[in-house]
Amino acid sequence: MLIRETFGPADAHPMAHGGGDNSTSLSEVFTPLGLAEDGLAGATLKALQGSFAGFGHSLTREMWDGLAAVAGVLETMANGTCPKSVYVSSLDPGVGKTQLLVHFLRELLRSPDHRGASAVICANRKDQIRAIATEAGLDQFAVLTGDDDLNAIATADPNEARILFTTHQMVEARCRNSNSFEAVSAFHYDGRPRMVRIWDEAMLPGEPMTVTLDELHTIPAELRGRRPRFTADLDKMFDQIVQADEGDRIELPNLPRIHEFTEREARRMTTGQAAKAVELIWPLFGRTVTVRRRYRVSILDYRESLPADLQPVMVLDASARVRATYDLWERHRGGMQRLPSATKSYAGLTIDVWDRGGGKDAFFYDAATIAEGVAKTIKTRPDEDWLVVHHKATADFDFEKLVKKRLSTGADNVKFVTWGRHDATNDFARIPNVILAGVLFKPETTYEATGRASAALPSASGAFEWTDEVRRGEHAHGILQALCRGSVRHLQNGCCPVSRAFIIAHKGSGIPALLEKIFPGASIGEWLPIPKVLRGHTETAFDYIVGRIEADPSAVIAPAEVYKHLDVAKDNFKDIRRHKAFRAALAAYGITETTDGDDQPPGFWHPCRYYFGDDDD
Repeated sequence: MLIRETFGPADAHPMAHGGGDNSTSLSEVFTPLGLAEDGLAGATLKALQGSFAGFGHSLTREMWDGLAAVAGVLETMANGTCPKSVYVSSLDPGVGKTQLLVHFLRELLRSPDHRGASAVICANRKDQIRAIATEAGLDQFAVLTGDDDLNAIATADPNEARILFTTHQMVEARCRNSNSFEAVSAFHYDGRPRMVRIWDEAMLPGEPMTVTLDELHTIPAELRGRRPRFTADLDKMFDQIVQADEGDRIELPNLPRIHEFTEREARRMTTGQAAKAVELIWPLFGRTVTVRRRYRVSILDYRESLPADLQPVMVLDASARVRATYDLWERHRGGMQRLPSATKSYAGLTIDVWDRGGGKDAFFYDAATIAEGVAKTIKTRPDEDWLVVHHKATADFDFEKLVKKRLSTGADNVKFVTWGRHDATNDFARIPNVILAGVLFKPETTYEATGRASAALPSASGAFEWTDEVRRGEHAHGILQALCRGSVRHLQNGCCPVSRAFIIAHKGSGIPALLEKIFPGASIGEWLPIPKVLRGHTETAFDYIVGRIEADPSAVIAPAEVYKHLDVAKDNFKDIRRHKAFRAALAAYGITETTDGDDQPPGFWHPCRYYFGDDDD
């Protein structure tokens, strides 16, 4: 069943205008799928139309095509006729995927032709389960998570409820040993595997695995006394990693098997950082790993995390439009079908970009200045609501407190949410102004391991060429999800309402160049809440150095590279180099010049990012 071919030309769709007409025939959509227009999918869409009409939610013809495709596949699952595949819907936030899910579950329970059909909904977060279950208002459903309080909202036990809510993590953990979804009785209804399988939000077919040598070195101190032979061999393995060059692929010995030492035993013998390191390294023993030395010495690979028989499964992930992980999966793994999507117009959105570093390290050095810029921007519209997405507080700065301190009129109209919780709630869906105070960055090793997992290209397969592609896709994913916590997620005749976004991201990171793709039709401009203090050559030199480090945090930029870029003589660059404002601006970014004790060539560098890369929230 090739969904792309099934629905034919867009102008043939019977729901071509706004909320549509409930009396309109759906036969042109469902007949090629072998479905009747008065069947489960048709009933779902008609109920959805009525719901949308009630609150003025109007879709384009193409958006209805996308929702109809989802409903059609879900019905074939309920009928037991759906071919095995991973079906991906990438309709943008706010189009109505969650509403479709709610109406489908209701209609499934009502359908006299599907009394034996059951469904499992796998959510990314536990609070999403509560939200969907509450909105659906189902008479009978079960919840299976590690949270007893959440499980208690269920109306029935899992084996007795046709609808089961669980988490991604629960599915992966319960299926890890058997590599089978259908073999796990905890997910069964009436003693049989559930037929309708829905994966809400991002799906990765594998789990990225990365660990630094520094993390690994915490293990021997806690195990040496009780496991001396194992620890001696572990030290030899560390030497093997140290001697490897950047990008080398080495095979790690399977020390747990050699020494009959299980992960569970090792975790019982370790605490704190050592216990965490045990969890990270045990899956990598006996595997070929890639060695990376650009920051801290690290090794990486991935392991399969999805059960082989989970298909057919429906993935509802708006970010599939912008994430490279799905492209890599489709190109290299196969077994995926993308359902018809639709381009949402963001013509009502204005995005202004503050051209400065947005990683956590930039806030470490200059959080007060950034907070001042954010507060000044909020004060330009003091009577409107604002949402600020920011890095988690550390011992060095609490960004929420810094901003609130600078808002003299109070902050009741300003809401704050941290990166890591930026995709978990629709509580701010009426807020027209969103500030992304920085962007979520991850270590380069994580991007590579994520890409390898998506493409089924383990380290043993050779070099990996798409890390940059993965990084850009993950940035786009984070920005799309974060901005769509606000009113930009809504639809008015296929377009978002008038909304404003402010993003802190240096052009050297490549993020500003992604915005047109993430938000088609949006107006993109400059945001400069704090006037620049540098002018002329000092400004150009500063921008060049920062841009180089944003593009490659491990760079050491020689003075000659800078003055050649400026097209000035070496002697003239000395004056720029000594300029107090120039040096202060670099210091606010965490950039210094190397010294004799740094064991580096002369030049400008960011010591923190050189050794640790981009921080992860």
